[in-house]
Amino acid sequence: MIWTSLGRVDELKTRPLQELTVDKTKIALTYIDGQFSAVSGVCNHVGGPLGKGHLDGKYIVCPWHHWKFHCQTGDGEPGFESDQIPRYVLKEESGELLIDLSSKTPRK
Repeated sequence: MIWTSLGRVDELKTRPLQELTVDKTKIALTYIDGQFSAVSGVCNHVGGPLGKGHLDGKYIVCPWHHWKFHCQTGDGEPGFESDQIPRYVLKEESGELLIDLSSKTPRK
């Protein structure tokens, strides 16, 4: 695994949804109920910026056409679960939040 820092945990906790770019990869990072999750920042529909959308519970809502994806699993909303966006493995170490881009799951 190759770990890349997303930033300081205490700073990243201040926003429940944000868009980050890591090595030219758009990431939608969420912080909900004390847990970070990272999924692709690009919507399956027409490429909308998921990290610039909003949250509906644990679903990220695309700002362009309102498609929804679960922030932890990447699954589409109920009835569209098989429409998945990639998710990534995260870990906290020494106050930093790290992501492994090689852990990316397939887009479906």
